[in-house]
Amino acid sequence: MIKGGITYRELKKKYGDFAYPKVFLSVGGKLLKDNRAKLVLTDVTVDVSVGYEASILTFSLYQVYDEASGSYRLKDFKDYVMLGSKAEISMGYGEKLEKLFVGFISQVRFVKEQETIHHVEVTAMDIKGIMMANGCARQLLAGNFGDGVKEIFDKSLYQKLKAEGIFAGAKIMDTPDKKDACTLEMVWESDYEFVVKAAKYFNYEFFVERGTVYFRRAKETGEASLLELSCEEGLSFYDISYDITGLVKKVEVRGMDASKGQVISAVKQVSNKISLGTRAKSLIGKTEKVVMDAGVYSKEQAQYRADSLMEEISYRFGNLECECVGLPELMPGHFVDIAGLSQGCDNRFYITNATHVINDTEGYKTFLTGKAASLK
Repeated sequence: MIKGGITYRELKKKYGDFAYPKVFLSVGGKLLKDNRAKLVLTDVTVDVSVGYEASILTFSLYQVYDEASGSYRLKDFKDYVMLGSKAEISMGYGEKLEKLFVGFISQVRFVKEQETIHHVEVTAMDIKGIMMANGCARQLLAGNFGDGVKEIFDKSLYQKLKAEGIFAGAKIMDTPDKKDACTLEMVWESDYEFVVKAAKYFNYEFFVERGTVYFRRAKETGEASLLELSCEEGLSFYDISYDITGLVKKVEVRGMDASKGQVISAVKQVSNKISLGTRAKSLIGKTEKVVMDAGVYSKEQAQYRADSLMEEISYRFGNLECECVGLPELMPGHFVDIAGLSQGCDNRFYITNATHVINDTEGYKTFLTGKAASLK
């Protein structure tokens, strides 16, 4: 059992042995299950990530076509495919469902392929899809990137989206430049591009979970594991790999103090366990990466940048791809333990992507992608 986490047995009990997978779709505040036209919802996929890409919901609607007249029965399903409408999806088992996605309908396709019948395919995106659309050139009132991100989400556009339920709010963490006042400008870039620029510079995560925007230090949840999975408890298929290519022992970041005409530098070294023996460690023992950064003008900034780069490089070491029983609790931004395989294989991975799928053939499945900086 993971201290402070949940157990597979607890989830199995909560969801009634995972016997009756269920999905609830709401569009514009209307539940699909309440429709009178007997519409069929299938092929539901929720793809969420702590990466910079938008999270996506896709689903298909059947029983939408009238064979007698040779046309779609639009009046029966138009409320569930209206572009710009709020879309919300929950998944689970029986009467126990958890919300997984909140966003807006961004694309509708009317489809008839060789081996399918007439149907409608719908795509929804989270708030990032709206952030990508607008662009401007202006000077921000904020004097640091953290406050600049807060300023963006205080705009009337996002307050309107909050009133419509598409945006649930933002949890913005201060950036290390909080005490170093500077001038911030958006140079013909979208809100999305500005926030991504800030996130990349400080090695922050910028993602949306269930309608809430998170802008925070990478892996801010700490090292605690959310859940332990094994082949006996939840895990169906897996691909675990470890690769020392590109790893380095030391990162040095250099900048310039223009007022003093001096070079500023900071170093970060790592001592992560990367093999069961000593050969791998000896191979990278003298490797280093030196980065020149014109944006660094203090010792503190250089050190933070070095720490961030080392963490980013270190997490290239371990990679996980796996399929498990559908669990709404499995979301990016948390650690998960893979156990019961062997020493050197079992490990704690940080979930970077989770794909939740419900369809008619396989029921409810969750697919995870994760990464690790060292062996357990």
